[in-house]
Amino acid sequence: MKKVMPFALLLAALVSLPAHGQTASVRTAVLAYSWDMDGEAADPDQIVTVVDLADSTSFAIAAQPDSCRLIDMTITDANSSVTVGTVTFTGTDCLGFPRVCVFDFGVVATRGSGVKTLPVTVGPTGSSCYLGAVTTVVSSALTGELNGTDLITVGYTSNSADAWTMYGIRGPDDPLGRHSVDPWNSLPVALNITTAGVDTTAVTSVAANAAFTNVAAGDLLLITIGGREEQRKVVTRADADNIVVNAAIKIPAAGVPFRYKKFFYSTDPHDDLWIPVQSENGITFSLNVAANVNTGGVISTVYCTTKGAGWPTTNNNTVFAPDTTASTAAAKYVYNIDFTKERFTHCKTALRFGTGDDGDGANEDITLTTTVWR
Repeated sequence: MKKVMPFALLLAALVSLPAHGQTASVRTAVLAYSWDMDGEAADPDQIVTVVDLADSTSFAIAAQPDSCRLIDMTITDANSSVTVGTVTFTGTDCLGFPRVCVFDFGVVATRGSGVKTLPVTVGPTGSSCYLGAVTTVVSSALTGELNGTDLITVGYTSNSADAWTMYGIRGPDDPLGRHSVDPWNSLPVALNITTAGVDTTAVTSVAANAAFTNVAAGDLLLITIGGREEQRKVVTRADADNIVVNAAIKIPAAGVPFRYKKFFYSTDPHDDLWIPVQSENGITFSLNVAANVNTGGVISTVYCTTKGAGWPTTNNNTVFAPDTTASTAAAKYVYNIDFTKERFTHCKTALRFGTGDDGDGANEDITLTTTVWR
């Protein structure tokens, strides 16, 4: 796999930092690394194909969402005959936490035919039915259902929206149950890993010490060799002792310990995948779209906000107009924000397809880093 390192972009960003005083410290975090940005256009029957809205039924799951999506349900009930009962969705949200969404036919205003949103009963307060995986779709006892006439379909009727990525570790939930990610910290592993002194992508644990027990494909390894930190993404994990990384690395035969970050992806605006900047003088986002094959290209938008009432879905400012990298094209962008000119508390870069349609014709290759300074 081609190695796409953000160093050139980062250098350009650092050179262009605003001269508003001496920079005391600079920190950089990787948000996406040679990332394949999957997504498809709206697919209203991705999860449950059209079937009778039957009484007390566990509906067959046809397929899982292509990525974490806003799930909805389409009902055909022209005469609004179904007046009692529920349909309950169980699964996991964008960050892997349990989520339950329930539609209640007892609510008069939402009966009848049409696309139905699904209120969240287990999950953060105020969020919607964003699911990365669907376990069950189950109806309760219903009143007024008629086989062959009253039908249900489950999927997503909207194209994929803005998505946020971040390498880091799980942060604490807020009082409303909304999830956060810490991009600055990593998980330490005191066990040594090695390539036997050879420059290769195959990395093993020393003496079969199971160093990769908690490491998964997609994780980012931080490996310090001779005082310099090297970063590699895990491409495949054969077992707890053997992985393949995205670019060759030479690790001494005696081995070294390492740290790693998990990869997080969300389309749910209630997940906190923002970069906190309350104590910073500025932030830079460096984006490298090295490859993309889709419909509509890759659209990148930089948002900043001031945390307050309605966080994190209100008061979001688009600080850079969206950039579109045309399908099959490559592009690099550097976004600088100087907080001595306008103060924010949080910033992030969102990515999406122009039409939501990836088609999986080929992998995207997207790297996104952020640098803050004070």
